[in-house]
This record gives sequence, C-alpha cells and structure tokens, in this order.
Amino acid sequence: MTLMQKAITPALSHAHLAAGHDRLAGYVVRAADVSFATTPSQLFEVHGLGYPGTPFSPHDEYIDVLRFESSPQLQYRDVPGYIVPLWWLRHSRVPPGAELVRVFADGTATLLARYGDVGTGWSLTHLGSPRPALASLSRCVGPVAKWHGAYLEADVVDNGHTLVLALANPPLAETGFRQSANGRWYRRVPRQEVTELFELDLTAQWNGLSVRVVDQWQDAQRYVVARISHLGDDIDRAEHLQMDRVEAGVYEAVVYAAELTDIQTNQVVPHTWAPGPAAVPQRQPVRS
Repeated sequence: MTLMQKAITPALSHAHLAAGHDRLAGYVVRAADVSFATTPSQLFEVHGLGYPGTPFSPHDEYIDVLRFESSPQLQYRDVPGYIVPLWWLRHSRVPPGAELVRVFADGTATLLARYGDVGTGWSLTHLGSPRPALASLSRCVGPVAKWHGAYLEADVVDNGHTLVLALANPPLAETGFRQSANGRWYRRVPRQEVTELFELDLTAQWNGLSVRVVDQWQDAQRYVVARISHLGDDIDRAEHLQMDRVEAGVYEAVVYAAELTDIQTNQVVPHTWAPGPAAVPQRQPVRS
C-alpha cells in the first residue's frame, strides 16, 4: 500500500478530535514525496497551502497532517503541473489505521490520534484525553457488506482477510457484536462470510453542478435532505451557488433531495476499484 499525506485545516482537525469526523477529501500527496518537509513552513510549500482564503500560514506554530494508506476504493484525480505529484481525492471515509500528526516549527511531531476503523473510530493518544464521539453512519460513503442477509457499513482490514461490520444500535437478533468505547456496535468477521462487498457511488446534478451525495436523512417535516460534495472543477459555479468551502477545492452543501437531478447509483466493487497512486520506487543500493 502507498502511504498518503494530507494537510488538515484547524477546523477539520478539531472535527476529527472532538466530534469523531471520519471523512476526508481534497488535495493529497504521497508521504514519501514530501518526507523532507518537517516544519510548518515546508509543509505550507509542498502542500500548496497558500490558496486564497487559506487558514494556513508558513509562520504557523504547527500544522496537522493526516497520513493514511491508499486503500483500493479511494478515487483520485491526477492534478498535473506540480513539481510534487498531486492528486485530488473525492469525499471518502477515513481509511483504517490513519494517523493525525501535529508537526511543529522546531521540526518535532506528535501523534494526536489514530483512526481504528468504522467500528471503533478515533483514539486520542494524549493521556487522559476523552475519546471523540462517533460520527453518524452513512451508507453513501465507505464500504458496505452483505452479511447474513443484511447490509451493514464496513471496513476491510487485515490485508483483505477480515471485515469490520458496524451498527449504530445494538443488534436485535445477532450475537457477537461488541460496543466500542464511543458507543458504536461492531463485529469482525472473515471475508468469506460476506456475500457482497461494494461502495455506493451516488452522483447527481445540482443546479448544473456535478456532485456526490455523501449523506441522507429526513428533517423534522420528513423531507429527505442530502449533503452533497462537489465533484468537478467548476469552482466559480460552486462559489456562485454559495456552497460551503471546506478547504481548497472541496465544496459541500445541504440541500433537499428533490433539488437533485440526473441521479445515478452505481456499485463500486473490489475488482473494479482503481489502485490509486503507486508507491514511489525505492532506490536500490549500488553493489561493488
């Protein structure tokens, strides 16, 4: 697997640490390509954080980065024209094992939190720190597994040999589920017990903009509401429609599902998942 790295805005870092936010999107690089960047000023440069309205500064006391393995279902778009290879990652669930690291101006770094999986969420590494809450489950983002006739949110772990199944509430008929410290119910099962494994890719048009539906729920009046994430490059239109800019290139909004047109639902299945950015070839030693 290839280790990727993404600079995290202060607002998103707080969401991960305090609210258990388990999503990521936006510009990412391979960690090996930027291993020399060990201070906020260097991270500011290699991650291209000087965009208009940026919350970052090369003089920051620290910058937080998310490091994660590039799992097969993550969908990237190559961004040409940069010295350091750059990709844009569509709205996704944080992969298992991801780490949130704070890099300080003196070149030191501290591990803030580690994301276990969809069942256990984030674990803070500071002694005595409270465990973050768990974000609500969404079947619109992340792997879904069919197990014993039911569809459950899942994560693939142990090099594909095991699946972690997650439930927001205690199961009524199944045994073997455990409750995590955050309150979510989960169970690990062998891959061969799962009859289907896929990720839903629900896309649509909203006011002429290509979007991905990343959450759905009913409001107090029982209307279906959707959180959408911008998919294309039409930044001007996203700004004109007053979508929330989460960070550079990442725009989201909450809309009524009835406003969406050209809705398409696809199942992304393992044998069609793109491998993502390749690992950087290691230089072989010269033998005399």
